[in-house]
Amino acid sequence: MPDLRLPFVTATHPEAQRSQELTEAWCRRLGLLRSPEVAAKFHALGYGRIMATLCPEAPLEGLVLITDWNSFFFVTDDQQNVAVTTGRVELYESLVATMRRIIDGDDRPALHDNHPLVEALRDLLGRTLPGRPAPWVARFRHNLDRWLTGHLAENAYRTSGTVPTVADYVAVRRDASTVLPTLDLVEFVEGAAIPDALYRTPQYRTLVLGTADIMCWINDIHSLHMEQGDPINLVTVLEHHEHLGVQDAIDAVAARIEARVEDHLAAARELPRTMAALGLDGLAPVVRCAQDMQSWAAGMEAWDRTDTIRFADAEAPAPGAKASYVDDLLDWPTTA
Repeated sequence: MPDLRLPFVTATHPEAQRSQELTEAWCRRLGLLRSPEVAAKFHALGYGRIMATLCPEAPLEGLVLITDWNSFFFVTDDQQNVAVTTGRVELYESLVATMRRIIDGDDRPALHDNHPLVEALRDLLGRTLPGRPAPWVARFRHNLDRWLTGHLAENAYRTSGTVPTVADYVAVRRDASTVLPTLDLVEFVEGAAIPDALYRTPQYRTLVLGTADIMCWINDIHSLHMEQGDPINLVTVLEHHEHLGVQDAIDAVAARIEARVEDHLAAARELPRTMAALGLDGLAPVVRCAQDMQSWAAGMEAWDRTDTIRFADAEAPAPGAKASYVDDLLDWPTTA
């Protein structure tokens, strides 16, 4: 295992424990935690702890909103995994179709309206979108849709047993990771108005996509022992296409992470000049967003390694089974 600790400054919100408690209560209320056994493991998963490294100075209300979103993201990702391992991909993708309609703004009654994921999504959108600028809302909806279309692409690779090319893997993994919509939320809670002109610059795109790449690739190494045979892992992709042994593939991923970290640091240093060239003011909140990205990436590495049971050896499910911290929500009755 290479040393994956990152040269980023990491901080933690002083209300991390409170955020963890509030998101657990929210998950229980929305039906995302059903069995007592899974609810008991929610604290050990520690989604509140990891999200507290993302916005260490934000108001508690903003941190809780981001933590609720990411708890919802993790639970949805778990349902995707259950669908693949138990042969119910079509059931999951029907649910995804409903969620994509809602993200797009379709308020008509839906087949899965009483499903916990759908109810949670409606609740989160109702707490997030009102009062936000139209360009931000459009980007946030787009990035949420990218997340779910990324799941569809991952499912296609997994069910066919096809290993994506390196370039295709990078694109699909970014989309499916939820990093992009989460960073949109960081703007929200940090009071940073990122205009499209800045968001589309190479420097800011490097910050956003670089954060996704760094976090995804680190996670691929930390979770490799639980994902043997899964084509959506950069170690597996490099092992397959570059004909590397497992250790050489791990080392190659670590080298890519190191290079991406240097890209991120350089882009962060360029932020003042990038904004000045565009004639933009309000540098401090934008710099804070970049610092939050780095704090979160470093916090996620430590969380993967030591602060969650999500990747513990004891939690690796048997073939065709689900992890013990997952409730199976796929067979929830529809409203039809």
